[in-house]
Amino acid sequence: MIKHFAAALLLAGIVAPAIAMADDSVELAFMPETKTVTLLNEGGKYVAIDLKHIPEGGTCRMDKDATLFKVGPGRAAGTTSVRYAAPQISSGGCPFLTTFELSDAEYAAGRAAFQAKEADANRKLDELKKSLGDKWEELVGKK
Repeated sequence: MIKHFAAALLLAGIVAPAIAMADDSVELAFMPETKTVTLLNEGGKYVAIDLKHIPEGGTCRMDKDATLFKVGPGRAAGTTSVRYAAPQISSGGCPFLTTFELSDAEYAAGRAAFQAKEADANRKLDELKKSLGDKWEELVGKK
């Protein structure tokens, strides 16, 4: 889980602002549970770690707490289209930028989990800033 949270923070700080410049509705979420998903990428995706190709309509495993971002409404009513927003680190999983659908309820649960982690991280950062006082400004380079 720490690996996924670190990836989420990295994405929130680096990738998400770049994506958000194109669309203000971009939201990050965590995968609510480990499950097999259907790949919706046109032409499929190549899995570098497994050296194989997953065709559009093929399946792959999304692990619980994997970082996702919302693409928009799903093709079917009551679904949300999402994309895997972190590099694959284990064999058998989905490749980077895999697009698939979650039920709206699953997406809402994943979004709430991400927001809770984000709030906790912000709280810890604020505590660190307070405990360091003026040293904080020295450490981050703001004078």
